[in-house]
Amino acid sequence: MRSSTAIPSPQGFDPALRGACEKSARSVLSALRREAPAGTSPEILMDFAASLTGVIERTTELLLAGKQVRVIEDDEALTTQEAADLLNVSRPHLVKLLDQGEIPPLPKVGRHRRVARASVLKYKRTRDAQRESALKELAELSQRHGLGY
Repeated sequence: MRSSTAIPSPQGFDPALRGACEKSARSVLSALRREAPAGTSPEILMDFAASLTGVIERTTELLLAGKQVRVIEDDEALTTQEAADLLNVSRPHLVKLLDQGEIPPLPKVGRHRRVARASVLKYKRTRDAQRESALKELAELSQRHGLGY
């Protein structure tokens, strides 16, 4: 839970700090322009700059709050154990989810299964939304019938 004395949201940053984040993003963007494939539209580069500015602002916010920041690749391949740990389920249960097509597997590496981190996180968001919906429905039924908690 966040404390009320936490660092303000990026929109509430001091203008100098916000400017520094934007300057950092523009600096990376100018290097990207030199390296981008010919024909890359200016709109794509501007979207990239806006997104990068947000990443820098959020990273700054977290670091100032004393938190650690880690950058991970969204397409990172996970082992079945790493994916199971991320979902807080057993490895055999995760394998069952893969076999049922609930989570799409990546091509095997030898005999070992791999799963895309993005797929696991998508499944987790869907599962959590379903749980939330079921809990709300259960609470409404409980209230309606005066069952209490």
